[in-house]
Amino acid sequence: MPMKQQKIKYIIYVSFVLLSLIFHSCSPKKTETPPTVSAPEKVSVENPPPTKTEKQPTQVTSTETTHPWVVGKITILNSAGMPLENMAGIATEKPNAFDEPIARGNLSGSDGISTIQIPKNKRVFIRAWDPILHYFPNNYFEIPPTDADSLEDMQVLMLEASVIELQLFDKDEQPVVNENVGLMMFHPKLGPWWPCDGHTDESGNIQFKPIPAGMYNLRLKTERGMILEIKEIKIPPASTINLGKIKPS
Repeated sequence: MPMKQQKIKYIIYVSFVLLSLIFHSCSPKKTETPPTVSAPEKVSVENPPPTKTEKQPTQVTSTETTHPWVVGKITILNSAGMPLENMAGIATEKPNAFDEPIARGNLSGSDGISTIQIPKNKRVFIRAWDPILHYFPNNYFEIPPTDADSLEDMQVLMLEASVIELQLFDKDEQPVVNENVGLMMFHPKLGPWWPCDGHTDESGNIQFKPIPAGMYNLRLKTERGMILEIKEIKIPPASTINLGKIKPS
């Protein structure tokens, strides 16, 4: 084939290719719509019925009812060992002789016996009591909490009451006249034991009665606030002890 014809064919071919490319680039592009995603459907879920739990019945064991009190018998005697009438057993929460009792027994008869009920769950102190204070107990019993229904029999010795006399002066050695004076008796080991009071006369004389027999430390306090202490005073039963002239040291 002559060279001139080949050249013409080549030009025609190239022109065709160029026209095809131009036509393709000018054609509109196809836009694909993405698939629609539906919202999830609402699913109703019924709450499951509550599980029924049955409470098992409590096993109850039949027991006898326990009484909250324990009973004690007190025989109340004088210094000669004879029974005393019209005395009562008492129980307090402290060993001193003046706290309000938490329990009282009956007044004793000719046999000197008073029966008392005390709470089982408390520590108490048992003694005897003379309502008219002619006698004071010389001993007591400490009872711890217990499960028992009765206590061992007890004996309480009662001693006759005594009197203290003295003449009271102030720091200037002037008598304390017409003034109320309080007395507290202290047990050497157990502390405050018995209170009493009296009035001075025109000369400062005063009596304290009735008071229990025994060994005590004494504390005096006047209305004006003067305080005096007297150590280790021994007081026999059924006696009057005169301490003489007392003044501040």
